[in-house]
Amino acid sequence: MPSRSIRFVVALGLSAWAMLAAAHAGDPLTAPSPDHRGRTITVVGIGHERATPDRADLRIAIEQTAPSAQAASQQAAKAASQVIDALKKIVGPDGRVDTASYQLTPVYRSDNRTPSRERGPEIVGYTALNQLAVQTRHLDAIGPLIDAAIAAGAARIDALSFTIADPAPVQAAALRAAGADAASQAAAIAESLHVTLKAVLEASTEALERPLPQRFSPMVRAEAAMASTPIEPGEVTTDARVRVTYGIE
Repeated sequence: MPSRSIRFVVALGLSAWAMLAAAHAGDPLTAPSPDHRGRTITVVGIGHERATPDRADLRIAIEQTAPSAQAASQQAAKAASQVIDALKKIVGPDGRVDTASYQLTPVYRSDNRTPSRERGPEIVGYTALNQLAVQTRHLDAIGPLIDAAIAAGAARIDALSFTIADPAPVQAAALRAAGADAASQAAAIAESLHVTLKAVLEASTEALERPLPQRFSPMVRAEAAMASTPIEPGEVTTDARVRVTYGIE
């Protein structure tokens, strides 16, 4: 009886080993073909393209405070109409002046008086804030736009940025630069390893950015009202990254 048990255990072990060997024999990951080992080079090319912007975006705020919500709203509406009229005369038919946001918020007493718990914080007025989004292709008109908005009653300039209306050509140039960089890297690596580059086996875009806007800090009313506002748009940059795998021999 003991010898029969030993034979059974040995037979079971041999059967399991045979099944495991058969499974590994059909698995290409555990037994890769020698023809495919180490026959590729993968590089990441980086490209940058700079271009002159052709569009400007402005955010202009009109802010009015009054004792009542109705009075604040009416005063803001009147000031906004004056600012919009002044801006539209400069941007022309191919520009845009739109309402970006509107807020009407209470103003609470800011002195040291402590309100009773029953009444809560004391409201002493309301502030109406109307923010306009201005878009123009006339970059030389940015300074006059800011000056006109302030003169017509705008409280401040919240944002100013320059960008490119059609980013596709700049993005394509950045991709070409990234591809050329990848090819240069692969050639240098192949030369150092004494191998020969073959065909591109795989290529993909890791990152492709829209032209990064050239942003300027907000300008308050007092700063802009001192003199004519000079604005220089500068350049915008687009970055691209391309991953390329080459065959080698």
